[in-house]
Amino acid sequence: MKLKFSKIKPLLLLLLFFTASIAIAQPRDNDSKLADHYFTKGEFEKAEVYYKKVYKKYKHPIHFEKYFLSLYYQDKFDEAEKVAEKQIKSNPESNNARFLLAQVYEETERHEEANSIYDQMINDLVPVQSKITSLGKEFKIRGNNEYALKTYEKGKKLIRKGYQFQLELAEVYSSLNQYDKMIQEYLNLLDYSQVYIKTVQTYLSRVIDFEEDQDRVEMLKTELLTRVQKYPDKDYYSEMLIWFYMHKKEFNGAVIQAKALDKRMGLKGKRLFEIGGICEANEEYKAASKSYQYIIELGPSSPYYTSAMERKLKLGFHQVTRQKSYTLADLEVIESDFEEALITMGKSKKTLGIIIQQAEINAFYLDNPEKAERLIKECQDLPISLIEKAKLKILLGDIYIVSDRIWDASLLYMQVEKQFTEDIIGHEAKYKNAKVFYYDGEFEYAKAQLDVLKASTSKLIANDAMQLSLLLQDNLGIDTTLAPVQLFANADLLLQQNKFTAAMEMLDSLEKEFPFHGIIDEVLFKKAEIYQELQQWDKAIEFYDIVIESYGHDILADDAAFAAAKIYEYNLEDKNKAAEYYKKIMFEFKGSLYDAEARAKYREITANFN
Repeated sequence: MKLKFSKIKPLLLLLLFFTASIAIAQPRDNDSKLADHYFTKGEFEKAEVYYKKVYKKYKHPIHFEKYFLSLYYQDKFDEAEKVAEKQIKSNPESNNARFLLAQVYEETERHEEANSIYDQMINDLVPVQSKITSLGKEFKIRGNNEYALKTYEKGKKLIRKGYQFQLELAEVYSSLNQYDKMIQEYLNLLDYSQVYIKTVQTYLSRVIDFEEDQDRVEMLKTELLTRVQKYPDKDYYSEMLIWFYMHKKEFNGAVIQAKALDKRMGLKGKRLFEIGGICEANEEYKAASKSYQYIIELGPSSPYYTSAMERKLKLGFHQVTRQKSYTLADLEVIESDFEEALITMGKSKKTLGIIIQQAEINAFYLDNPEKAERLIKECQDLPISLIEKAKLKILLGDIYIVSDRIWDASLLYMQVEKQFTEDIIGHEAKYKNAKVFYYDGEFEYAKAQLDVLKASTSKLIANDAMQLSLLLQDNLGIDTTLAPVQLFANADLLLQQNKFTAAMEMLDSLEKEFPFHGIIDEVLFKKAEIYQELQQWDKAIEFYDIVIESYGHDILADDAAFAAAKIYEYNLEDKNKAAEYYKKIMFEFKGSLYDAEARAKYREITANFN
C-alpha cells in the first residue's frame, strides 16, 4: 500500500524528523535499508513488514517509531496502539512512546485517554530542570500549548528556588495570545537575574512591534510603570522603562526616568550622557540638551562634565544654524556661550573640542578669522597628540583660506600630508592643497593630485576629489581659453571666504560671458550654495531644481537633490517635500553616495505620516 505524503500529518513528520536526527549508531542491515527505502518512498505497507522484523530483532527506538508510523499512516490504529503499549511496557520512561500512543487516542476520538497520558507524564515529573524543560518542549512541538503550560507550572512547584522557566512560559503565553502574562514572565526573568536585561529586551523586541501592536505596547508600559513604583529599589525595572521610552521614541520620558535612576544610583551622569547621544542621533535636540544640562549641573565632579558641556554648546550652534533663518546676533550669542564656558573651564586638552568649535564659528560664520587664528595657535601649545596637532594645522589652513593667505594654507596642508601620507587625515590635507592649486589656476597639477585621491579610503574625500577632477576634465580644453574655469575657481574661493556677493557677481559674469560653456551646471549649483549660505532657501531650491531637471545625467544632480531635501526637512520644515527629494535620489540616482541616508530618511518621514 502506497500513500501520498499529503496524507501524512505535519505534526508527525516533525516528530519523525526530530527523532531520526538523534538516532545515533542505529543498526544497519539489509532489512533496515529496505525498510528505510520503502518508508522514504511512502510505501508504508512494505516498510511495515521490514520494520517489524528489525524492531523485533534490535528493539531500537528508531525502529519502533518507524514501525509505529508505518502502521499509523495506513490507519492501522489498533495495531499501532498495541505496538506503542508494548514499547511503553519495555521502556516505561520513554515519553516518545507515550506521545505516540496519545496520538492514536487523539486520532480515534479518545481525547480523555490522551489527556490521561499527558497528565500522567506531568505527574511523573521529578525536580530536574532539564527533564521538565524537555517535556514542555515536546508538548510545544506538538502544538499542545495548554499542556506545555501545565508542565512548566508543575516545574515551578517542583523547583521552588532558582530559574522558574520564565522564558519557556513567556513563549507559551505568546502562543496562547496571553500577552499580558507573556510580558510578566519576561520581566520576572529579571527578578531571577538582572544580567538577562539584554535578553529580555531582545525577546520583547521580537514579539512586540512598537509601531503596530499598540495593545501590547500599552500592556508593557503599564506593567513597567507598576513595577517601577512598586519596587523602586529594583533599578533594572527603571532601565527597562528607559529602554521602552527610547524604543517608542518618547525621548523626554527616557530623560526623566534616567535622571531619577542616575540620582538613585549615583551614576554621575553616565546614563544621561549615553541617552543624550542617542537623542542627538534621532534629531531630538531638546531632549539631548536636557540630558547634557543635567550633567553640567552636576559640576566638574562628574567625569562626563566637560564632554557634556562640549556637546551642549555644539548642539546650541547646530540648532541655531538649522533654523529657517538666523542672524549675526544669534551667532554672537552662541559664540559668547563658548567664551563663557572656556572662562569657567579654562583652556586645556580636555576643552580642545570647545576651543576648535569656537574658532570655526569665528572664522566661518562671524567673519573674525583673526580671533579664530589666535585660538588655534593657543591650542598648539597644549599637550595634545600628533593627530590632534595635525587637525589643528588643517583648521588653521582653512582659516588662512578665509584670510586670503592661500599659500600659507598650502604650506600647512603639505606638512600634514607629508606626516600622515597613508592616513585619512593626510588624504584630507592633500585634497585641500589640491584645491589651493585649483584656486590659483594650476589646473593640471591640481587634477593630478585629485586623481590620486579617487582611491582614498574615505568615501567622502574620494567623492569630492572625483567631482572636482571631473569638473576640470570636462571643462579644460573645450576651447582655447581657460577663462571660464578660472572665473569659476575664483568664485569658489570667494565662497570659501564668505564673500558671497563678490562670488555671485563672479558667477553672473561667467554665465553672461560664456552662456553655452559646459561649466554652467557647476555655476548653477554654486549659486544654489551661495543662496543657501545667505538663508534664501527658495532661491537655493530654485537653482538646485534647475540642476536636477536640466543636468540630471551629470554628477551634481544627486548632490542637488540631497541639498534640496535637507533644506525642505530642516530649514523650511516641509517633510512632504523632503520625502519627494529623498525618493528621487533612491529611484532616479541609483548608486548615489547619498542612497543609504536618503532611504533611511524617506522611511522615517513616511512612517511618521502613516
